[in-house]
Amino acid sequence: MLEADLISVFHKGMPIAAQGTSISDFLATKPNLFTAGFQFPIMALRDSALEHNIKRMADYCKSLGFELAPHVKTPMAPQIAKRQIDAGAWALTVANFSQASMMYASGFTRLIIGNEVMEPTSIAEIAKINGSGAGEIIFYIDSLAGLKIAQSAIEKVPNAKLNVFMEIGAVGGRAGIRDLELLKVILAEIAKDDRIYVRGVSGFEGAVPGGDRAGEGIDKLRTFLRHIVAAARIAAPYIRGDKIIISAGGSSYFDYVAEEFAKYEGDAHRILRSGGYVSHDHVHYEGLYPFMGLPDSDRFYPALELWARALSVPEPDLAILNFGKRDAGNDLDEPLPILKLEGKPQPFNGKIKGLNDQHAFMNITPGSVAVGDIIGCGISHPCTNFDKWRLMPLVNDDYDVIDLVHTHF
Repeated sequence: MLEADLISVFHKGMPIAAQGTSISDFLATKPNLFTAGFQFPIMALRDSALEHNIKRMADYCKSLGFELAPHVKTPMAPQIAKRQIDAGAWALTVANFSQASMMYASGFTRLIIGNEVMEPTSIAEIAKINGSGAGEIIFYIDSLAGLKIAQSAIEKVPNAKLNVFMEIGAVGGRAGIRDLELLKVILAEIAKDDRIYVRGVSGFEGAVPGGDRAGEGIDKLRTFLRHIVAAARIAAPYIRGDKIIISAGGSSYFDYVAEEFAKYEGDAHRILRSGGYVSHDHVHYEGLYPFMGLPDSDRFYPALELWARALSVPEPDLAILNFGKRDAGNDLDEPLPILKLEGKPQPFNGKIKGLNDQHAFMNITPGSVAVGDIIGCGISHPCTNFDKWRLMPLVNDDYDVIDLVHTHF
């Protein structure tokens, strides 16, 4: 039980007084993020936003007759994954067998590896799990070479069974079959092997070059999605299972996925795999995702906040905060200062102009920040923020800590 784990010096940002204390005993003290001795910087998760986003996405999929297999490589947190399954998710998506192993060990038995798997030992283990009936793991194939590696890997596995998606890709994008004639060849080869079950076709529209929400980018994206649907028509006769699965969907264009996949004429499981929605963000997805401009109740809410102290104000318009690239991702955008603790968090405007490993350079209005002040920042691209923290406080809207969320990267 995670609640029995001890808080230690290996969990950055946690209160010094809590070290050596079990998580359950610490939570019983009813700690608050700002009064319980947390050591800043600290990344916090807002529970109300997390819960809203999980429900909003589940309801959206249900309204369209789609299933959801959220890509949990974003938080890599079984506590969050359980909430997504409890809300009706059909499966969990992960990026590789290492992540699948962790989620499987955490009790999740239906998993999609949204990638090719090339390690023979990993493939053999997948075949054992599927063959035993204890779990269902699906991974991608996009080449005859990949198929041969999979076949060789399970040669000595008793009762071996592999569940596979044919990954469809776009020119200039990531992995995946470009030419549907090759798809036919691979499917014909798989049909000769009764150990391998083709479950459907899959792709990732977020990797389509030039993808945005206007003009030529959307035309390219729709063309790619129609390519996946065309692949589904080819693959349908080869399906070993109840019906074909058609899957795609990052966190930016899942509405277009739903529109195009609805055009497939046959009976199918249509599955979205969005992941970043669970925590959303303040910058990247907020400026791109399908629910932009809708009423607040229909949008996603940013759930991640990074709180840090001002170490120095060496110039009137510059403050140095005590976090950096070790604490927050800036692969797409810099963190966004939005709050300042003044008794309670209050709106604040600043701009991070750059990060070092352990320092953030924040442009400020002269006089707006003093040394020791606590500043709250929103983040961009959650996928590169969760991985910086092994233990994250989950807070209510009063910043009372109601749980500690473990991540496993």
